[in-house]
Amino acid sequence: MKPTVDLIQLAGLGANMTIDAEKKATVDLIQIAGTMKMKNTHLTLKNASKKPTVDLMQICNVCQGNITLEF
Repeated sequence: MKPTVDLIQLAGLGANMTIDAEKKATVDLIQIAGTMKMKNTHLTLKNASKKPTVDLMQICNVCQGNITLEF
C-alpha cells in the first residue's frame, strides 16, 4: 500500500482510486477524499464494512457523491 502522502499527490493529479478502507486510517481517507472532490474524481472504498458507519458518513460528506462503498 502506498503512503497517504503519495495517494494525496496522485489524487491531486486527477486520478480515480480504489482503496482498501481497512488499511487506511479514517483521517487519511478524509484527506484523500477531499483532494479527490476538488478534482471531481471518484473514490471507491473496498472493505467499507470494516469502518464504523459514522466514519463512512464523514468520508462520504467530504467526497459528496464521488464515492462508492464496497461492503
